[in-house]
Amino acid sequence: MRDLSLLFLVSGWFVGAVAQEPQASVAEPPRQRELAEATDRVVAELKLDGAALSVLDGGKLVHRGVHGQMTSEFVLPIASASKWLAVATVLSLVDEGKLDLDLPVTRYLPEFDHGDLAVITLRQCLACTAGFAAERGMLLLPRIKTMTAMAAELAEQSLHARPGDAFRYSGLGFQVAACAAERVTGQTWHELFATRIAAPLGMTATKFGRLLPIAGDAGTTPVPWVAGGAESTLCDYERFVAMLLLGGELDGKRVLTAASVRAMLQVQSGDAEVQLPGVFEGNDIHYGLGTWITSEANGVQRCSDPGAFGFTPWLDLDLGIGGVFLVRDRVARVLPRVRPLQDLARKVARSEAVAGRVETIELSFGGRQRRYRLHVPAVPQDARGLPVVMLLHGGGGNGEQVAEATGMAQLAAREGFVLVCPDGTGALRNRLLTWNSGGIDVYAATRQVDDVGFLRAVVADVARRVAIDPVRIHAVGHSNGAMMCHRLAREAADVFASVACVAGAMNSTDVDPGSPIHVLIVHGTADEHVLYDGGRPKQAVGRAGNRVDASVAAAVQYYRARNGLAGEPKVQADGKVRIESWERAVPGTQEIVRLQVVTLQGGGHSWPGGTRRALADAPFPFAASRAIWEFCQQARRLPVPAAAPR
Repeated sequence: MRDLSLLFLVSGWFVGAVAQEPQASVAEPPRQRELAEATDRVVAELKLDGAALSVLDGGKLVHRGVHGQMTSEFVLPIASASKWLAVATVLSLVDEGKLDLDLPVTRYLPEFDHGDLAVITLRQCLACTAGFAAERGMLLLPRIKTMTAMAAELAEQSLHARPGDAFRYSGLGFQVAACAAERVTGQTWHELFATRIAAPLGMTATKFGRLLPIAGDAGTTPVPWVAGGAESTLCDYERFVAMLLLGGELDGKRVLTAASVRAMLQVQSGDAEVQLPGVFEGNDIHYGLGTWITSEANGVQRCSDPGAFGFTPWLDLDLGIGGVFLVRDRVARVLPRVRPLQDLARKVARSEAVAGRVETIELSFGGRQRRYRLHVPAVPQDARGLPVVMLLHGGGGNGEQVAEATGMAQLAAREGFVLVCPDGTGALRNRLLTWNSGGIDVYAATRQVDDVGFLRAVVADVARRVAIDPVRIHAVGHSNGAMMCHRLAREAADVFASVACVAGAMNSTDVDPGSPIHVLIVHGTADEHVLYDGGRPKQAVGRAGNRVDASVAAAVQYYRARNGLAGEPKVQADGKVRIESWERAVPGTQEIVRLQVVTLQGGGHSWPGGTRRALADAPFPFAASRAIWEFCQQARRLPVPAAAPR
C-alpha cells in the first residue's frame, strides 16, 4: 500500500508547481453560509492557501464555495480520485457489450493466460481483489513506453494473493482494465475517456497524465496512469458527481446505464478485510469499483474516492446528495476535516431553505376528507409565481407512490416548480385509490365522486399557500390518472394550461369546451393494460377490465380538431421512440398551441424511465418526466372563448 504513501511525498514539490488561474467571470453560484464558514475554518486550521467545496442534490448545485486563492476552474492533479473516471470509462464499454466484468481478462489480453493471472476478471481488477501488490506500480512506469508494453509487463507480475481472496489497494488492476479497453476498441485511453465521459459531461479541463510527475503530459502521454494520474477542476468534477447521482445521465445525455452506476457504488470486495492505514481504518469499510464505501453515523453509507492531495468527491446515496472538496494538501490531514463538512452538507441540503418543503394537506370536499401532497421548491423570497405540476396516480396508487415512481419530486426540486400529488378515493384510506375519469368501472366512478371539482379545489388551496403562476398550471397523469387528465382537458381548461397523459385513454367525451389546450400523449405500443389501438384491456384488475378504451388515434383526432391543427406533423424518430408534433399560432394572442404524441415502440404500461414496481412490466427507457417538464415549460394557459349569448 506504499503507492498512496509515495504520492504524499510527491505532493510536496508538485503542489507548488501548479500555476494559478484567474477567477472566471460567471454567474454567482449558490453559496450557503454554514458551509462557507465551515470551509473557512478548515482553511485556517490547516493553514492552506485556499480550498473549494461543492454540494449537489441530484443534478442540482446547492452550494459552491471558493476560498482563499483557489478558483472553481483551478486545474490540479486529483491523484486517486482518478479511479472514478477510469471506472466510468471502462463501464461505458461494459454497457455496450465490448467488455464483460466477469470474464477472465485473457479474453481481451491473451498475455495473461498463465497461472493465477488466467482467472483474473475485470471486476476484480477494479475492486482491488485481483491480488496485485501495490508497490509494484511505482517500479514499472518509468521504463514502459507504450500501453502494449504495459500489458506485457503486468502479465509477468507475481500476485500477492489468489484472485478474489483478499483486498490489496493497488493501481495495477486499473491499468489492466485500461489495457483491455484499448485492445478491444483500437482507441487510446485518451480518446476513450474524451469521447465517452469528458465530452458528454462537458469536462473540458479533465485529462489523464503520467504517474511521475503526477498528471504530467496530461492528455498526451502514451502511458497514462489511470489509477491516479488525472487532473481536473471543481466545475468539471461537479458534473461527473451529478451524473452519478442521476443514475448515469446528465442534461439528457446517457453516459452510463443505471446498472453500471449501481455496480460501481455497491460492495464488490466481498468478505475481504478492507483497510488503508492512515486513511481508511476500522470496521464497516468496504470497496466497490474504484470506490471506498464507509458506514457513517446514523447508518449512512458514504461512497467516496479521495486522492492523495485531499481532493475528495463523495456521494451519500440515501439522500441522493454528493459533493467535491478541492484542496492541495495531504489526505491524512484533510480527510478528518472533510467528514464534518460532509455531515454538514447533509443538514444543509435537506434544510427548507435549500430543499424546499414537503407537506401533506387535508382538504374537506364533497362530504369527504381528502388529501394531497405538496412539494414546494427552495426559491428566493422575492420569486414571482411558480409553475405547478399536478401529478395524478394510476388506479390502485396514491400521491406518494407516483411521486417516487416517476422521479417527479426530485425533478421539481431541481427545476423549481411546485409539485402537487393528490389522492383519489377508495374503500381504504390511502391505498388502492382511483379517479372518476369516465368510462371505467372503479370505486370513484360508482360513487360518482366529483374529482374534477376536487382537483379545482386543490389548485385553489395551493394558490392560498404558495405564490403560483395561474397561467402555468399543468395536469400530468399515469393510467387512470392520465384518463383523468383527458377529462380535465374537457372540463377544466380554464384552470390547466396543459395536460400530459401517460398510458391512459380518453374515455370521457361528454363535454367539449371548444377552447384550445396544450396536450402531450405518451403511450407504448405493447401496453396490455391500456391498448394503444384501443379496445378491451388484455390485463386488468377487477371491474376495470370491463371497459373499452378509446385509441390513441381517437384522442389525437379529437385534440387536432379542437386545437385547429391541420396538416402533417413534424416527426422525430430515435430508435424505438417516435415523436409527432403539431402546433399553430392562436389568433389574437402571442401563444402557440401544441399537441405532441410520443409513441414508444414495444413500450409497456409502466411509467417510462421510472422505477419498476412489483408485478409491473419493466419501464421503457425513455425519460418521460423530463420530456413532460420540457413540454410544460412552453405552455401557458390559453384564453377560453366567451360563452355565446343566449
